[in-house]
Amino acid sequence: MKNFADTVIYGDFYTVDEKNPKAQAVAIADGKFVYVGDADGAKDFVGEGTKVEHYAGGMILPGFVDGHAHGNLGGSKMLLMCKLNDCKTLDAIRERLKKFIAEHPEMEKIQGMGWDDATFGVNGPTAAMIDDLTDKPVAMIDYGHHSFWLNSAAMKLKNITKDTPDIADGVIVRDAEGNPTGCFREGTSIYFNDLLYHFTVEEYKKALLAFQDVFLSIGVTMTFDPMVNYDYGWENVMEAYHQLDLEGKLKLRVHGGYQVFVDKNPVADVENGVKCREKFKGDRFSVDNIKILLDGVVESATAYLNEPYSNSTDGYRGLLRFDPDTLAATVKKANDLDITMHIHTIGDGAIAEALNAFEKAGTTPAQRAALTHLQLVAPADIDRMEKLGVVAVANPYWFVKEPDYHTKLSVPYLGEERAENQYPLKSFFDKGVVVTQATDYPVTADLRPINGIQTAVIRQVPGEPETLLNPSERVTVEQMIKAATLNGAYQFKCEDTLGSITVGKKADMVVLDSDITVCAPEHINDAKVMRTMIEGEWVYTREE
Repeated sequence: MKNFADTVIYGDFYTVDEKNPKAQAVAIADGKFVYVGDADGAKDFVGEGTKVEHYAGGMILPGFVDGHAHGNLGGSKMLLMCKLNDCKTLDAIRERLKKFIAEHPEMEKIQGMGWDDATFGVNGPTAAMIDDLTDKPVAMIDYGHHSFWLNSAAMKLKNITKDTPDIADGVIVRDAEGNPTGCFREGTSIYFNDLLYHFTVEEYKKALLAFQDVFLSIGVTMTFDPMVNYDYGWENVMEAYHQLDLEGKLKLRVHGGYQVFVDKNPVADVENGVKCREKFKGDRFSVDNIKILLDGVVESATAYLNEPYSNSTDGYRGLLRFDPDTLAATVKKANDLDITMHIHTIGDGAIAEALNAFEKAGTTPAQRAALTHLQLVAPADIDRMEKLGVVAVANPYWFVKEPDYHTKLSVPYLGEERAENQYPLKSFFDKGVVVTQATDYPVTADLRPINGIQTAVIRQVPGEPETLLNPSERVTVEQMIKAATLNGAYQFKCEDTLGSITVGKKADMVVLDSDITVCAPEHINDAKVMRTMIEGEWVYTREE
């Protein structure tokens, strides 16, 4: 008796399997590939109950992996927060916020997300700019999730005054008299964490399903949510993911990052992360990483650099949020408990300190430690990353000279040379570092993996040569397809079961309407996702 497949699919497959790179057909049974090869061979798997599908004119790839995307934050933003990403002036922000407040009279506090530091400069916005709009507390996070904007009602509620002490891993922006202005950076969020991204489990479930719909529609089948506990002790996000998983509603594969904080005994808190790994263990959701925010971002002058900021007069190098000894001890604890480290590193100084900690803690390639964002990187540290087996979680969507950001922030803060050499990529591939692709959702506007692939290949906005950023770091489309598929699976230690179209692996795939390996590089982004499959189930179909 023959073992027939549940589904046989004919099309042009780009498998990302070096032993069998192209195929004309696949057969799927019980959610796994049982055949990958030529069209004739697939006939043996077609029985009376087999569903046969044909796709022509495009290409079929393994499901895309997003190596760093804040699903709970982005979903909450879509449904529960005032969205400000497209507001480029204070007047636009005020109008949007005023409308949101009027539309949500039931809300006891107002939460917003997406304002841009470039709109306000280094001192940021102030409470006075929005105090007249409402008597309710207002708390808004910037698009990069590193700066915060509170109105006076919010500061009064949290008793934030002139006497509120500064902290080592954050900045309270103050006026000449020492009063908080309403702008806060980095770790100062400990003073008002419960005003931002704190919702009920049911609210989070709705938000996560909305986030899932977006990601399935762009071909993403697996992702990493790096802050599933927005602050210390907060479990509602993890509980929401877990419930959706148990209910069979979570189609997307989600790996979670348990964030530890320098002021909350991070070494001991790693053990809490491991407990959450067991408590919320399921089929599609797992808490299997420890997340650390090691520095900030260039636009708020909190990224930690090897050399001072170009506009600094006192040798200021930025903000290192963990002292080296605590960082190394935290990494060592994670290694001992076999939970992966994932560290936010924007500046070259932060990257150097992270690698120092990995070396001191005895990190090995098997542990899949990851550094993400990697805006400024010393060449010697790329060699260290390869030696330690550190995964480079890149954000190629950003690898252009955005006019406002580049001229108003990058060049003044970093100088011409450092600004031009931002975001290396080819250097990672050339040295043998495993590179993955990530959106940092909801920071990135165009989330589609093919947009990240195109931008990595051309490093400019099509037709706008003035946006070209460091062309020597361009890579190939084939390298980026692997980064967005098999390498992504490698990041999460599941390359043996996912990441390529290979017999025995789970059937996660995406159908594109065109072949992005043969089109002109500036037209990669024209490709459309037609269907997305996870474990043999079509979870998204494009409606024409």
